[in-house]
Amino acid sequence: VGVGGREEVGGPMKRRDFTLQQLNLFDGEREARILVAVNGKVFDVSCGRRFYGKDGPYGAFAGRDASRGLASFRLDTDALRDTYDDLSDLTAVQTESVREWEMQFMEKYRYVGRLLRPGEEPADYTDEEDLRDTSRDN
Repeated sequence: VGVGGREEVGGPMKRRDFTLQQLNLFDGEREARILVAVNGKVFDVSCGRRFYGKDGPYGAFAGRDASRGLASFRLDTDALRDTYDDLSDLTAVQTESVREWEMQFMEKYRYVGRLLRPGEEPADYTDEEDLRDTSRDN
């Protein structure tokens, strides 16, 4: 059972960082888990499969960086980029919207890592960090 008593896929995911290409695999189809990035943070939204799964209203965000779509209130793949998106062209209102979405995701879903910029190296997370985060959620 996951955050807030919701079901998780195979227990908590070990914390790690993701390239955009790695994130793309976690769309609920190629990998059972569904991950979504918001403002550089990656969240496991598998417990919200009816929303983020293939036929869900937010299904376009599965395995993707949803920041631009959330900022512009667009739920289709046209609002998303296939390359790393630094969001530098967002308006102040859109940037604030992304931050608000990030806070909502932090409250509702398990944070599993960061979305890496091109050339950025992943962090080496310790088991203690995973245990601390898991105990916080219970």
